[in-house]
Amino acid sequence: MNAKNRGETLIQVLLNDPEAFEEKEQAYDLLQAYSHGFPLETLRPLLRSQDRLVQHAAAYVVSELGRHAREVVDDVIPLLDTDDRYLRYNAMEVITDCCDGPDADKFVSVIRMLQDSDDELRVLAMRLMSNADESQLEAGARFFSTQSQHDEQHARGLSALLGGDEADPGEVPAMINDSDPLIRKYGAIAATRLLKTRPDLFAQVLASTDPEVRKMGEQVKFIKRL
Repeated sequence: MNAKNRGETLIQVLLNDPEAFEEKEQAYDLLQAYSHGFPLETLRPLLRSQDRLVQHAAAYVVSELGRHAREVVDDVIPLLDTDDRYLRYNAMEVITDCCDGPDADKFVSVIRMLQDSDDELRVLAMRLMSNADESQLEAGARFFSTQSQHDEQHARGLSALLGGDEADPGEVPAMINDSDPLIRKYGAIAATRLLKTRPDLFAQVLASTDPEVRKMGEQVKFIKRL
């Protein structure tokens, strides 16, 4: 069975019985169909579905496709406005993978997640920003420096991230220990981005009294096997 026929069959199975589809872990099979050329546009109605299990399957597929999912990223962004952590988590990863360069303005939605009500997603936003492309950070800096969206904390934090190795050597430690939780997050992100040249800063992240800062550091340590 070719990718088109396989994909169409799997989507019909998903729509007919989302619970059985999830139990049988058939989202992986659907991913394989897309990986072999099944048109990405067929994901759009699944991402917009009123059935959360259907959306879950589609979100899994786009997150696994990574940068190859650029074509449907505008259908992924609205998932951030749901109350479903799984959908929002995957949407953040897809936006980070797909929205750089000319689409970098869309990455602002991930930056905003630093202040989300969900602590797991705040930590994820920190980790994603620690690997963000410079174009994504520049887009954020432009956004938060406009008159209508001006935000001193975000502007300061993004400026520090864009400064990189040329930033004031005392600025990042001060941010990690700042009284403002958002500035502490930016300090942790900056320290993580400087991990190769300033491992001492990352050590401060791991030793932070802020549980979210420390948790992000521990996740990075595990992922990088430090």
